[in-house]
Amino acid sequence: MALKPNFFQAIAALTLAYQAFRYIKRQAALLEKWDYSILGVRLMGVTKDFLDLQIELELKNPSAVSLTVSQFEMDVYLDGIKIGNTAKQGQYSIPKYGSDVLTFNVRAFYKTLGPALGVLISKIGQLNAVQVRLKGQVYIQTVPGVFAPVPFDITDSAINLYKQFN
Repeated sequence: MALKPNFFQAIAALTLAYQAFRYIKRQAALLEKWDYSILGVRLMGVTKDFLDLQIELELKNPSAVSLTVSQFEMDVYLDGIKIGNTAKQGQYSIPKYGSDVLTFNVRAFYKTLGPALGVLISKIGQLNAVQVRLKGQVYIQTVPGVFAPVPFDITDSAINLYKQFN
């Protein structure tokens, strides 16, 4: 009894489908391993009521598939003191094996800081002693049109961030 050509086509189709499934599964695992880092924190302005900071955050994509992120929400801490929060709407595409830098603006009101303002002012000349922490979540597209929240918590010293900007 001879095997029909349809049998070989079916085997080839199954092999191709299995390899495609393995590839997609491997890329999905890489998408879950996206990385981020704080590039810098810059003082943009000071008034009698508040100070404005600018934060640059780099998102890195290690997979062979572009990554779509949207809706950032985060709290900003300086030396353990919450100075404010920020959010960014919109969708951002990070290319395969690439990265993208997003900029966030934070306005810290002095009356919200209360007594902690004195602690922060006393650290002005000691950049290596101040820790910058960003804690929040970003929404990452899992399948087209469906975004899942992914929490993040990043800490770095202010001196490292200062070196990035200068």
